[in-house]
Amino acid sequence: MKILLVGGGSGGPVQPLLAVAEEIKKIHPKTKFLLLGTKKGPEGLMAKNAGIPFLSIPSGKWRRYFSLRNAATPFFVGAGFVRAITILKKYRPDCVFGAGSFVQVPVVWAAWLLRIPVVLHQQDLLASLANKLCQIPATRITVTFEDSLTDFSSGLGLFYQKKKKDKIILTGNPFREQLKHATREQAIRHFKLEPDFPTLYAVGGGTGAAFINRLVEKALPQLTKAVQIIHSTGQGKASSRTCPHYHPYEFISDPGLAYAAADIVLCRAGLSTITELSNLEKMSIIVPMPGSHQEVNAYMLAKLRAAIVIDQRHLTPEILVSLIRKLLFESRIQAEVKRNISKIMPKNAGKKIAEIIIELIKSNKAEHK
Repeated sequence: MKILLVGGGSGGPVQPLLAVAEEIKKIHPKTKFLLLGTKKGPEGLMAKNAGIPFLSIPSGKWRRYFSLRNAATPFFVGAGFVRAITILKKYRPDCVFGAGSFVQVPVVWAAWLLRIPVVLHQQDLLASLANKLCQIPATRITVTFEDSLTDFSSGLGLFYQKKKKDKIILTGNPFREQLKHATREQAIRHFKLEPDFPTLYAVGGGTGAAFINRLVEKALPQLTKAVQIIHSTGQGKASSRTCPHYHPYEFISDPGLAYAAADIVLCRAGLSTITELSNLEKMSIIVPMPGSHQEVNAYMLAKLRAAIVIDQRHLTPEILVSLIRKLLFESRIQAEVKRNISKIMPKNAGKKIAEIIIELIKSNKAEHK
C-alpha cells in the first residue's frame, strides 16, 4: 500500500497523521508513506524524525479576519492544486489522509479529480475551515468528539444528509503510542536535569508560541527557583537566555522524553497537545490562543476540571510563578486534574482510523478490479 499524508503549517495537524501511520505499519509493515506540507513549517523535520519522505507544496491560508494577504490565497491554492496533481500522478497513492491543515485543500480536491479515496480527520470541537472545504470530496471523515458527527455533510443538493453512518465516524483523536516509552530516568539523562527538582515543560506547539516564550523568559529569575524548565521555543525562535535550571530547545525531536520528565506542562490548547496530555495523564496549565478554536477546547477542559486554564490577557510572569508554586504543593488538585484529563479521550483512536483507511483501500481496489 501507498498512502499520502498531507498537513502542516504547524505541528498540530501532523501529529495525528504520524500516529495513524504508526498504527498502519503495525498491521502492514511494508506500507509506504509520503508527507506533503508547507516549506517553512515544522512538518519536514517531523517527517524526517518519523522516517517518512517529505515534499513541500505551495499553499494558501485563508485568514478569518481582514488581511491583504487573503488576496493572494487563491493563487497559492491554484499553484498547490497543480503541484498536487503532478505528485499524485507520479506517486499513485491508494489513499490520501489529512487532518485539517489548510495545505490539504488543493491536495484533497486533486485526489477527488483523480478518483483517489480521501480520509479526513477532525480533531477539534470546532470544525476546521480546511475540513469544511473538503467534506464533499472526502470518502470518510473521522471525528474526535460525538458533537462533531453533525458538523459535516455527506452529499449535495437533494441528497444532502447531515449525518451518514458510513462516512462520518466517531473515533477519538490519534495518539503516538511511542511517547509512552520514555522514562523519567532517560529524560533526566537526556536533558541533564536534577533528579530531585520539579520540572516544567513549556511548549507552544511545533512552531512555538510567542506569548509563552516571552512569559517564560520574563519569569525565569523567580521561576527557576521553583522548577527546572524544558522549553520548546519553536524553530527560528531560539532563546538567548542562559540561566541555571533552564534548558531551551528550538525543536524537541522526542517529546516523549520531555513529557516523562514533566511534573507540570505549560502549553496551548491544540487538540494534539490535549490528546498527549490525556494519554500521558499530565498536570497542565493551558493558555489558549485568543480568538481561535483553542478557546473552545480550553473551555471544555476547564468545565471538566481537566486542566488549569488561564486567559493570556490575565496571565503575567508573577501570576505564573505563584500558580506553579501553589500547584507543586497541592497533590490533591494534581491528582484530580490528572484523573479527569485521562478520561476525556477515547483510546485506540489511531488503530481505529488505521483500520478504516485499510478497509477503504481494500474495498476501492475490489471495485476497480
